[in-house]
Amino acid sequence: MKITLYSIMVVLICFSCKKRNIIEKSSVGKAVSISQITTNYDTLIKRVVNKGDVDSYNELFYGFMDANQIERTDSIMKYSQIMAEKFNNENAYLDYFEALCRKYDLHVDYSDYSSIDISKMDKVSKKRALDWLNKMVKNKIITEKKFAEIKK
Repeated sequence: MKITLYSIMVVLICFSCKKRNIIEKSSVGKAVSISQITTNYDTLIKRVVNKGDVDSYNELFYGFMDANQIERTDSIMKYSQIMAEKFNNENAYLDYFEALCRKYDLHVDYSDYSSIDISKMDKVSKKRALDWLNKMVKNKIITEKKFAEIKK
């Protein structure tokens, strides 16, 4: 009786291991590795930097929005500055300024420029923000009137 019970247990263990092995092999082809994601980010970054590809920029932007705040803000500023200055992308100008303000916990509401208050920034950052806003005016991203509404 004991031999029969042990034999059944051995057979069940063998079948369960074999079935598990099949499941693991079938899911391997569908797995996405970290290096694949990195490659995708690398590809997106190259498209943004070299070609000014708007779709790649948008995908990067939303990918960075899922990152922690410090990494997100710095990355958004870096690539939005490239898209804005090198390829004159309007959204990138706005994204850069908003990310800069976010570093100082300042809310940006582009539907109400009078609610934007950069007076709380330190002297160096405030100059950086004003320089960027002047670029936005120069490149007709915002009007002089909107620029004047911002609290400085």
